[in-house]
Amino acid sequence: MTRWPRLFSPLRLGPLTLPNRIVMPGMDPSLGAPDGGVTDAMIRHYRDRAAGGAGLLVTGNIACQTIGRVSPWMPLISDDRFVPGLARVCDAVHAAGGRIFLQVSHAGRQTLSQFAGGQTVSASAIPCPVMREVPRPLEDDEVEQVADAFAAGARRAQQAGADGVEFHMAHGYLVCQFLSPYSNHRTDRWGGDEAGRARLAVEIVRRTRALCGPAFPVQCRLSADERVDGGIDPPLAVAYARRLVAVGATSLSISACNYESYRYNMPAYYLPEATYAPLARAVREGIDGAVPVVAVGRFRRPEVAEATLERGDADLVAFGRALIADPDLPRHLAAGDPGAARPCVACNRCAEAITRGPLRCLVNPEAGRDAAPAPAAEPRRVLVVGGGPAGVTAAVEAARRGHRVRLVDAADRLGGKALASALPPEKQAFAEYADWLAREAHDAGVVIETNRCIDPADLAAETADVLLVAVGADANPAPPISGLETHPAVMRPEAALHDATPRAHVLVLGGGPEGCEVADAIAHRPDRPRVTLVELRPKVGLGLPTSVRFLLEERLEAAGVHVRTRRTLHAVSPEGVTLADHKGRPAEALPPADLVVLAIGVRAPAAWAAVSDPRVRLLGDAHRPATVLEAVADAWHAGRTV
Repeated sequence: MTRWPRLFSPLRLGPLTLPNRIVMPGMDPSLGAPDGGVTDAMIRHYRDRAAGGAGLLVTGNIACQTIGRVSPWMPLISDDRFVPGLARVCDAVHAAGGRIFLQVSHAGRQTLSQFAGGQTVSASAIPCPVMREVPRPLEDDEVEQVADAFAAGARRAQQAGADGVEFHMAHGYLVCQFLSPYSNHRTDRWGGDEAGRARLAVEIVRRTRALCGPAFPVQCRLSADERVDGGIDPPLAVAYARRLVAVGATSLSISACNYESYRYNMPAYYLPEATYAPLARAVREGIDGAVPVVAVGRFRRPEVAEATLERGDADLVAFGRALIADPDLPRHLAAGDPGAARPCVACNRCAEAITRGPLRCLVNPEAGRDAAPAPAAEPRRVLVVGGGPAGVTAAVEAARRGHRVRLVDAADRLGGKALASALPPEKQAFAEYADWLAREAHDAGVVIETNRCIDPADLAAETADVLLVAVGADANPAPPISGLETHPAVMRPEAALHDATPRAHVLVLGGGPEGCEVADAIAHRPDRPRVTLVELRPKVGLGLPTSVRFLLEERLEAAGVHVRTRRTLHAVSPEGVTLADHKGRPAEALPPADLVVLAIGVRAPAAWAAVSDPRVRLLGDAHRPATVLEAVADAWHAGRTV
């Protein structure tokens, strides 16, 4: 018997029976072709998640009109010529035992003219605060054409063999722009009041029923709270949901936000799991459970999903980024072994990646890539030095290809940078990632030696054919600051997180990701010291995904951290601290700081950079300072090519 009976109970959506309540929601992987077609990588992306056991997959945005494309990688469903390619996606999912809805969408004003192929369009001539281009209001007959285009897209989805369609009416895209008083200031029949604003959405469903028949599943995705002044709120969302159900919607997927409130749309680790389950509950109760409702918002643990279903918040739950991290998550859960699943850490690196190109995932380097490694032509002896994410990833990939792999780490536990990343508040999922890495190394047959350090001087005694070095980076040297050499200071930010000494004032020099996280952690300690965060650049948190940076800035402000940008540390003494401006001139005096934390970046270790041994390959920070995502991707490639 499963540990999560509700999560793994079947559910009917019209004529379609889902084997469980796990949904992969619509998330754009940016894997489409520039001409609007599909790619092999896109097909594999959905096929793998079908094979992993998700009850229902929903594709990312597929534009019903070319002018509705949000990126050059967004597929199209605007013409019959796209049906064969989309059929390849559906056929691959069905062959893997899955079920799939194609998500039909239109960006409206939330795109750029360079992607849309002309001036963007919307309900009203109000620019998106993020994209900033003034859209052209659609004429009455053009709105009619949009409704027809959505319905025609649904018909093409049906012809392609999709099990259903999802209409994207959320997140500030075109239909949401009509639904929302925030973006729809029309006074004609497509605006003016609730019924007018709902008309486009209602007509899309009504016309789809006329084209596709009464049985074809139609799911509508709604933002039940746009989280902007004057936007859609839960009572208005309930009113819209009732109208959509009345004209034939089979199910509803309840999300939140638009581009302006994007930092809350894909909840990062600072926001709770099941963030938007209360919105799903509000809609489900508002429609009296007339159709199944999907809850979204950082679902990753089965017990949280089970509780959501048990409370009656929703009928299905969306494991989005969790299925990017591990396509086989449902299969592991069904087997009662959640520890086998690669954990999503909610870092939002995936959301950042798709704005510039194909999908990438910090913990899953296979995401968006070809994942068919060739067995090693000749097994070799591979020594991996360093047991952080990069080192373990390289070791596992090399071992799976048939090499004899030994991994050596100076610490008593594998994890390295993942364990350090787990120290700041709300980032405990990184410790789960470290545990998963250790399990993977053991299962792959890697010989692991902890509490052992290998330096460049030891290489002559090593008999390995290949050495992959992933030892991490060295801290940058302390800058020449008057008084710092005799003042209490720590050179590595993570060291400050182990400091339990009560402090009156802690100064953090360096407002990059690590400096911000350390300032946040110290400011939330029980002794509540004053914390000053000093950064030479105009903004703090640069280097983090935008959504994470905004949330972290909110936390710093709420905790009372004193942020000083365009400043650097000039002098420190028992009498006080002096900050300098960006030109090095003394500019501000602060109270004495009883601890200075240097978060001024890292550099590749010079000792390893000087090694000339042809067997050695430097990975991650040992080669050059890198994010965990970059280091893991580098190591994954090394393990597959060694």
